[in-house]
Amino acid sequence: MVNQDHVQHAKTKRVGVYGAAGHTAKLVAAELLRRGIAPVLGGRDPARLAAASRALQDAEVRVAHVERPDEMKPFLKNCDAVINCAGPFEATAIPIASLAIAQGISYFDFTTDASVINRLHDELGGAAAARQLVLAPATGFYGTLADLMVRASAPNIETADEVFIAYSVKGWKPTVGSINAMIQFAGRRGVRKDGRFEITSGPPQFGAFRFPDPVGEVPVMLDYPAPEVVMIPRYLATPSVQVVMAASTVRELRDAPPPESVSDDERAGTDFIIVTEVRAAGGVRRATLRGRDIYLITAPIVAEAVERVLAGRVHAHGMVAAGEAFDAKDMLQALAGHGLTVSFN
Repeated sequence: MVNQDHVQHAKTKRVGVYGAAGHTAKLVAAELLRRGIAPVLGGRDPARLAAASRALQDAEVRVAHVERPDEMKPFLKNCDAVINCAGPFEATAIPIASLAIAQGISYFDFTTDASVINRLHDELGGAAAARQLVLAPATGFYGTLADLMVRASAPNIETADEVFIAYSVKGWKPTVGSINAMIQFAGRRGVRKDGRFEITSGPPQFGAFRFPDPVGEVPVMLDYPAPEVVMIPRYLATPSVQVVMAASTVRELRDAPPPESVSDDERAGTDFIIVTEVRAAGGVRRATLRGRDIYLITAPIVAEAVERVLAGRVHAHGMVAAGEAFDAKDMLQALAGHGLTVSFN
């Protein structure tokens, strides 16, 4: 007689979550578990990993240091994919993605650093494509939502004069990981202008943009560092991808309290609006998205992407942007159950 419990266990997908003791990582692991995917928790600190495991139905823990391949290989063993939640991604993305591809599994993270994304493409994109694996950085609040909005608003367009993305985030209280990422940028910004990606630095420049109510017309920081500048041109030929951020968000970040003094409930109190515009063929295709909690929404974004890849519901392999890998409108509809509202006009 076949042991049904054993058969069910054998069918369960297992996904490594590295940096699993962090705030966003714990949300990601919980979302995987909710979807019937077993998270395998990895990281450096046994005590913090054990605490995270207890909150996740005693999820499996594997202690591993990212700079020690002899520990990372066992961490990834028998996993079907890995989600890297450990910033700064400049230090962790290449080592973890390299081992993932070597072991035949797809890689995901939620970096916001365009330079990290370019390195992943240049160093590992070909190997991932050759093995029919997915290399999906920037799979989170920044990177994926605006990407999907652009593709969904202009599904049949191959070239555009410009892509414009505007963010307004109210109440953002960054995590330690977010603070580390901002420090890593150190004033540099990746931009796409005149059909080329380049790094700029120096004092930020400001303009103005009219968001939908209740935000209205506000000052915005130009050339906000965001991953869309290298992800969207993967499937939409355009000389310019401009990303702006409400200046009030930048001020809130500058004045934010220390991460360790912020409770999870306080950190969840963010409201955001994203506006995208695709300017092509003499017209503008515009999308607007609203939601809450930029950290919490990252969990279903990356879990949805992982679930689709593991089920074979993916249009491309190798290095991918969400807009080229998935059905954009369908994925936005799937995420709508997590408090997002999106409109097109």
